[in-house]
Amino acid sequence: MHIYYNTNQTTLPLELACILPPDHIVFAIEKVVNTLDDNHFQSFYHVFGRPSYHPKLVLSALLFAYSQGVFSSRKIEKMMVENLAMQYLTGQLVLSYRTINRFRVTDGMEHLIRELFITLNLHLKMEELVTLDCLYIDGTKIEANANKYSFVWKKATDKFSAKLQEQMQVYFQEEITPLIHQAIELDEEEGISSEQLTDFAHLLEEELTALNQDMEEAPIKGKDERKAKRRKLRKVLRKVRDDFSVRAEKYETYQETFEGRNSFSKTDTDATFMRMKDDHMRNGQLKPGYNLQIATENQFVLHYDVFPNPTDTKTLLPFLESYPHEFKLVVADAGYGSEENLFTLDQLGIDHLIKYGLFDKEQKRNYKQSSKNLDNWAYDEGCDTYTHPDGWAYHFESVKYSRTSTGFEQE
Repeated sequence: MHIYYNTNQTTLPLELACILPPDHIVFAIEKVVNTLDDNHFQSFYHVFGRPSYHPKLVLSALLFAYSQGVFSSRKIEKMMVENLAMQYLTGQLVLSYRTINRFRVTDGMEHLIRELFITLNLHLKMEELVTLDCLYIDGTKIEANANKYSFVWKKATDKFSAKLQEQMQVYFQEEITPLIHQAIELDEEEGISSEQLTDFAHLLEEELTALNQDMEEAPIKGKDERKAKRRKLRKVLRKVRDDFSVRAEKYETYQETFEGRNSFSKTDTDATFMRMKDDHMRNGQLKPGYNLQIATENQFVLHYDVFPNPTDTKTLLPFLESYPHEFKLVVADAGYGSEENLFTLDQLGIDHLIKYGLFDKEQKRNYKQSSKNLDNWAYDEGCDTYTHPDGWAYHFESVKYSRTSTGFEQE
């Protein structure tokens, strides 16, 4: 005896919500997206053309697809045909992959994702799943989708830019200045910019035009020294316009792109070259990537941000500044334990559980008994001296101050 089975039978439309389990993720996605204010979707409204799909419909479909590890627009379109949970969110509408892609690259999408993230946090707090007071922070490096050999290094750029300035200074004094009547003032301290080179090229063109006009108005039979000067002017003009100007503009663009970094990729200028955790070649090769930081509580991701610098110490403070809620406690590993970070958190009155770099080393017996440990040195308060266990005396000389790349002053 078998249950009656017939794929050709005609049935009425079913309520898909009754088929899905009550704790399915689509209900949580629907609830969060529907709480978003309609003002966040104003940039998706168009006056002309056919009526568009509601942004909440497309956004819900994208979030569910992402939660299932599906990111391809064609595969998302396929889910709308085959997946019951996706059909519940879309009302059994099927969007083309072109519509999905156009929605993902809309100008207001980045702002919408931020607002959705904040709304999700508040929803989790209302459900008493998180408190938003404590942040557990960690990061990882992700490799960029860029050419591994498209690197531009700041030290090399500074080196070649300085050499170019030296070449231009000498070339202008020896080759260009004797050829034109107008005086060219060069500042050795500031250097020659690409805009100045463009102006110099215009001066050379004017000088060449005036020389050609003079040769046409007053031709000379036989040897004419003006022809040699014209050849020289053309040669110098090509050097300034096609060589110096192009290289100077390239180095200026590089310097603007660095933005405090030591490197970037030509095919992805936002990526910085750094060492990855997964080094398959085991040669320490630098690869273009990003430093992704996340803050969690109760296994929920409450905040995220992407940074171009490879070290975690420089990401903690700007990461906390971008967090949209108030917090009381920060928990992180020793990679965030710099003097600047700990001092700033103390100044802000924020509790923290962050180890500094030497914490684990200081707990070992060898370090506690080592002669390099300052606690094992004898201090004479009267003479203000430290005495090494071997008998060497160290006298106070001066207090040294240094400033980090972020502007923090160390003593």
